[in-house]
Amino acid sequence: MSITKVPAGFTLVELLVVLAIIGILVAAGATNLIGTRGAARDAVRMSDLSQIRLGLALYFDDAGQYPAPIKSSGAGPDLSTDTASGTIFSSANNPLFPGYVSKVFQDPMNNNSIGQYYFYDTNQNINHRAYVLCFHQEKKDALWFYFYSTGVYGEGDHCPTMP
Repeated sequence: MSITKVPAGFTLVELLVVLAIIGILVAAGATNLIGTRGAARDAVRMSDLSQIRLGLALYFDDAGQYPAPIKSSGAGPDLSTDTASGTIFSSANNPLFPGYVSKVFQDPMNNNSIGQYYFYDTNQNINHRAYVLCFHQEKKDALWFYFYSTGVYGEGDHCPTMP
């Protein structure tokens, strides 16, 4: 009498358990990836804001005032979603580019309808001697981050305007 061996392998239950564990790990990784993209775009926004502030400081040193928000009238604000020539976010007649900044800045999403844009305004009634820069964050409960030329910065539920 000969003994036949049953081929070794996994049972259906074992395979289903392994597939369920893999599925849970993939779902957890995908959730973290989605949040990471928003945080990365916020980091780009913060970096852009720093470079714009440096360009504005250099411009102020040369001109004695900050550039008017809209070149044609001086009435603001400038938004990175604007295509008007002469804004600090346009490629044509930009008062900061190429002499004070190395590129024209746009919000990574640059979508006005969902509130993702850069905002720049000056106090045109006092000869453009102060400004506010803002962007809408994707993280941190979607608060606005703002920075004044005076060095004051913070977060809030809206982008503050110049007095």
